[in-house]
Amino acid sequence: MHGNRASEDEPMAEMNFIPLIDIALTLVIILMVSTAFIRQPGVSLKLPQTVTREGTPETQKDLVVNVSANGGLYMDGKPQSSAALQARLREVAARDKKARVLVRGDRAAVYARVMEVMDMVRQAGLTRVVLPTDPKAQPAAAPKANKPRSASLMPAARVSVTAIAP
Repeated sequence: MHGNRASEDEPMAEMNFIPLIDIALTLVIILMVSTAFIRQPGVSLKLPQTVTREGTPETQKDLVVNVSANGGLYMDGKPQSSAALQARLREVAARDKKARVLVRGDRAAVYARVMEVMDMVRQAGLTRVVLPTDPKAQPAAAPKANKPRSASLMPAARVSVTAIAP
């Protein structure tokens, strides 16, 4: 025998962790790559772009109403009729008058359709309405300090919405 070396008949008492680490890192990389392709359920919208960003980020408690380019209404990723949407808004208002409603209108959506949704929200008695936007690309001449490139939320409270009756 050579020094402290065990005979070939004895089991090896050491464990090699390198293959285990390789497998773990491979799984982490697969997880990171696959999460980049996960989409939120619902309709795909191209929101209007703005340079300014205001408001707090979207939360799970927010009620999100989407208006697609063809005028379709979606809530919780499911198509809704105007009557069903109005009923759901009234139900939410009955539980919480201070609930925040995000009206996400596609940039190609008809303005009148977005205003119909905002009118439904106000008829239901909800007053906290937000109009989310996508960030507009800054000109190359004036780069901003490292700000996160997340969707911005423009509060509708700052936008004066008035209905004029004939």
